[in-house]
Amino acid sequence: MEETVKGLTADILKHRGDSSDGKSNFSSKYDDVTIIASDDFPNIPGIFEPSEDRPAVTIVNRKIGRSDYLTAYPANRDSGKHYMFGGTFIYSSDSRFPADYPIPLHDRTE
Repeated sequence: MEETVKGLTADILKHRGDSSDGKSNFSSKYDDVTIIASDDFPNIPGIFEPSEDRPAVTIVNRKIGRSDYLTAYPANRDSGKHYMFGGTFIYSSDSRFPADYPIPLHDRTE
């Protein structure tokens, strides 16, 4: 029996100046996400299931120069596409959220 993937919910933070094109990124369609475990963050608590209204994302720790940058990506992203920042972030006040600041959501493709 396959185990159901669960994670931690977070809000999508939007502003009027985001670069959403309304088609290729889910932040233009949804208000929340479910953060699921990934190789970089395997200890995300499994509490809530992703749903049609709350798609799954994973957090990636990107090293740029000497600094670490956390970035959220759609969990089911197409490996043949380049995902970029469209002006939205994810955040939760839950103490189990993997950062103490909003994390950029790279869900835009062209």
